[in-house]
Amino acid sequence: MGMDTTFSKRRKSLIVTAVAVAAIGGVAAAVVPAFAAGGDRADHAGLGTGGTILAASLRGANEVPVEGGPAVGDKDGAALQFVQVKGDTVSVAVTWRGTGKPTALHIHQGAKGTNGGIKVDFGGLLGESKSKGHSLTGTVTVKDPALLNALKTDPSSFYANLHTAEFPGGAVRGQFHQVTVAEFDFRDALDNFQASVVEGKQIYECKPAEGGGYAFAQRDVSAILGGRIAHSFVAPNSGTPQWTARDGSAVTGAVLSRTPNGDGNIPELDLRATRSGKHHGLLADAAEILRLNTVGGVAPTGSCTPGAVVGVPYQADYVFING
Repeated sequence: MGMDTTFSKRRKSLIVTAVAVAAIGGVAAAVVPAFAAGGDRADHAGLGTGGTILAASLRGANEVPVEGGPAVGDKDGAALQFVQVKGDTVSVAVTWRGTGKPTALHIHQGAKGTNGGIKVDFGGLLGESKSKGHSLTGTVTVKDPALLNALKTDPSSFYANLHTAEFPGGAVRGQFHQVTVAEFDFRDALDNFQASVVEGKQIYECKPAEGGGYAFAQRDVSAILGGRIAHSFVAPNSGTPQWTARDGSAVTGAVLSRTPNGDGNIPELDLRATRSGKHHGLLADAAEILRLNTVGGVAPTGSCTPGAVVGVPYQADYVFING
């Protein structure tokens, strides 16, 4: 793969990742508190602003087992990974919780639900790391222009995979998504965080349907995320989602794109975030939100009684990206 590796120390940052799980309708849902990681801000020529930035939310449920192969899928684990592609330098910033110390960290080429070959290997950074805790930053050099171009133009065909001693085939995995509107110095990548649904429902109301009759359509959402972030619409039937932290910081969201995520699951979303609460706090600097790893939440089908309101349980990971 023609890669050279360098390591840069992680900086002090606020990261939110999973440390416990709860079952909602048989689906693992993360309870996500914050923790602080000590260290100095890293300075490296491959980092900073510019380039293409990708994000991945890694879960054990995303792993694809191979019959007779090594163990995969840590149901208690989660990780959040950012990658910057800038020239021939690929930088990584990753934080993990609820799983063992990584023994390998790769970018594979493969669609969701399939296994693919290793294209970028960050394993050398694990050996060079002298940091403590649950995060890592570093860079590798990739001498394959076609691969670099594919990463930038078709990131969803690649996935991040974190391996541990207990799960040598892969503990947690997640497809990559491009960060489209948030602009941040990659040295600050681990100031971004992930909060997962602890308990939540997509709310639907039976309304007149196009072409006649009635059908369930979105009315609201009601969810509590890790860190006790409240998620709803600004008003029922407004179509505008909002997230409010306990410290009074809050944002609203405008959908930029939707990505189907399989039958029975609401789509994954990329949203532009706009501050609607205090100017300081957990959500105050969020410029973009990714809704990933969605499970459930789809509107009921068939006939319905006009005005009827139903709540459909769902699970998702929300990645809040500063800008």
